[in-house]
Amino acid sequence: MGERSGPVVTIDDAAAHLQALFQIARKGPPPWAQHDLRFGQLRLLFVLAQSGPVSIGHLAGILGISDATASEIVDRLERRGLAIRSHRADDRRVVECRLSDAGASMLADVSGARREALRAPLSVLTASELGQLDGLLLVMAERLSALTSSSASTEGETHVDSGTTPPSPASEPGRRPA
Repeated sequence: MGERSGPVVTIDDAAAHLQALFQIARKGPPPWAQHDLRFGQLRLLFVLAQSGPVSIGHLAGILGISDATASEIVDRLERRGLAIRSHRADDRRVVECRLSDAGASMLADVSGARREALRAPLSVLTASELGQLDGLLLVMAERLSALTSSSASTEGETHVDSGTTPPSPASEPGRRPA
């Protein structure tokens, strides 16, 4: 395989280019800002969406915050109708939280807006370039997933699986990159 000529690209170079791309593509505040949520509240909602009913203690552990702080955030979200707190049927001492229908709907709106915001910068790529980018992103996801899995198992930590890497639309039969 031939060597590439020209300057060596560093991680800092690539990070700066990504930052510049996001600055160009950004049109106003992030999609979640219109819902008048703090970032911690939004993060908690995404955890609830991903994990299903979760106890306050488990939620605090996932987010790296105290039980009291997790409870306060859930209180705020519950007052807005975005989360629901209830006692677990098999152990009434355990309070579980879950996403309400309104919370799920709001997250769907935010996710849709994020997806649309990504479409504009990606639309400047040719089909071939988009395929190359998709391949590199898949490599990154696989390697980071392997690193996360191996570090969690070697350190004896609990690994919270965020799910499998979603398949690329280009890899689905009959689909082409947008």
